[in-house]
Amino acid sequence: MAKPTAKPTYQSRLAFTAKRFLKFLKVFRRSRRGMFGIAIIVLFTFIAAGAPLLTPNDPTSDLFVSSDKAQPAWFKYLPGGENIAEDVRPVKDPGFKSSDSLFSNTPDWNYTTQATHSSLSNLTLQYSPDGGRPGTIGGSGGGAAEIVFKRTDPRRPAGTVYADLINDFDYSYIAAPKRFTANASVQVIGGEYVNIVTRLFMTNSSGFKFYFWSPPAITSTTDWITSTSDSYDALMGARIATLVGRFVDEPAKIIFPGKDHYQFGLEEIFQDNSPATVDKSITVSIDDLNLRLYGNAYGLLGTDQQGRDLWAQLAYGARISLTVGLISAILPVVIGLFVGLIAGYLGRAVDEVLMRFTDALLVLPGLPLLLVLIAVMGASMWNLILVIGLLGWMGFARMVRAQTLSLRERPFVEAAKAVGAGKWHVISRHILPNVMNLVYVSLALSAPSAILSEAALSWLGLFDPTQPSWGRTLYDAQQYNGGQYWWWVVPPGVAIALISLSFILIGYALDEVLNPRLRQRR
Repeated sequence: MAKPTAKPTYQSRLAFTAKRFLKFLKVFRRSRRGMFGIAIIVLFTFIAAGAPLLTPNDPTSDLFVSSDKAQPAWFKYLPGGENIAEDVRPVKDPGFKSSDSLFSNTPDWNYTTQATHSSLSNLTLQYSPDGGRPGTIGGSGGGAAEIVFKRTDPRRPAGTVYADLINDFDYSYIAAPKRFTANASVQVIGGEYVNIVTRLFMTNSSGFKFYFWSPPAITSTTDWITSTSDSYDALMGARIATLVGRFVDEPAKIIFPGKDHYQFGLEEIFQDNSPATVDKSITVSIDDLNLRLYGNAYGLLGTDQQGRDLWAQLAYGARISLTVGLISAILPVVIGLFVGLIAGYLGRAVDEVLMRFTDALLVLPGLPLLLVLIAVMGASMWNLILVIGLLGWMGFARMVRAQTLSLRERPFVEAAKAVGAGKWHVISRHILPNVMNLVYVSLALSAPSAILSEAALSWLGLFDPTQPSWGRTLYDAQQYNGGQYWWWVVPPGVAIALISLSFILIGYALDEVLNPRLRQRR
């Protein structure tokens, strides 16, 4: 009498599955289309995972990392590259985080003084590690430079005394910067009897001097006073127009006309003319003293209308497209697989109800329905995934149903029923494994549709404001005349096309491997 066959163990089933998978990979590797699609996905996965290492900028919150609508920096190697200027930051430590910015072999700032009666005043430059403008009011916190003024004779006025902090730098580009900003924060302690004037200035080698900031004299102890001068401000343009006698489109070209040696500095003027006895010192704390020149070129892909890094948007946008593509493809496949299996195997009333519901959803216009649902639910990434997934299962459900109707009449299904197998056992053990080839192919072919749907919604303005995406980049380009800058519109467009193409190629390759009618035997 023959011995009963031993029931397969978990280890044996796992080994059998692994062996089949390795055979599948061996066949799949022969498909050039499939391997090319895998290579594209691996490339974008690497870019998405390594985005924080590939770019230091946040794609949505880091505004004006350079000038608006800047060109890619590598344009300087092309014909006409002499008209390219990159960002210049002369000040290494604007927040005075270290005393080296004042006292070292190569300090950021050179300190000079001048007085009408030098013997009547004592001026000292010192560093305060905890005296900076607090971060709670927008400062950088930490350290500060301090200029301390005191009479040598409390009963005799010192007259007018000047103290300058000057940063010398060379601007090496022939082209002028597109924009500049100059900042300073000042606090005066003990200035009740002496007028104190602060002036932020710039000079060039020809002696031209321009004052960015010159507020009224301070005559008492004050809170922090802050100035931000921007060449894009209308008031700055008006001041420069008054200086040169004509309206100027780009004020930065007047202040920084091109390659030259410049000095950026802050001047403190102590006007001590009071006959009163003054026997205490006056301290002027200086923090966030900075000058930045924005060029017309930046990074690998330039910047958008708000000076955000387009390369950062491309790198981080790969995360959104891959996430939306994969999850939005899995959701409709799971729903469609369940509906198709149940409708096809159970038939009758169940089949009729499920298929009529499917038909009703199929006749609804896809894009208008997406627009309405996203507008109602809110344009978050997970709402996009949910809506795209829930509206994409109907075609796959009908496909699975048709396959199930054919499989349930097969002899192996009839044999399973004859030995007492239940409905769910037949569906899970006999029907489902035979429709899995459709699942794999549909997963690969549904992802491009989901990616394109997300890009289309973002391009229409329905994007998650907290997340970068390729469609959002194209939306910004459309809104702000970015079409004339090919480096703004072409990279995200090509990326959408490539990632969609990769999934399509993988889908065709899977169909060739798993479909017996298309399988190539070698």
